[in-house]
Amino acid sequence: MDLQATINALAERVAKLEGARPRRRVFNQQDAAREVGISVNKFREEQKAGRIKGNLSGRTWMFTDEELQKYVAGQSDT
Repeated sequence: MDLQATINALAERVAKLEGARPRRRVFNQQDAAREVGISVNKFREEQKAGRIKGNLSGRTWMFTDEELQKYVAGQSDT
């Protein structure tokens, strides 16, 4: 059994698995505002108005890619 061939086969399988499952990124308020392209104060106003949804984890707000994409899509619709 060729060890290098086994390693290569496993590396290919891992690459396929990582490609099949999209990674879920999580942002804090500052990073989320930067990702969306608005100031942190504007981001907080939008969040307070209910246009951006997040989860409070202790004292830190956390936002997922999906929620930020929904917000951006909603902005382009108006």
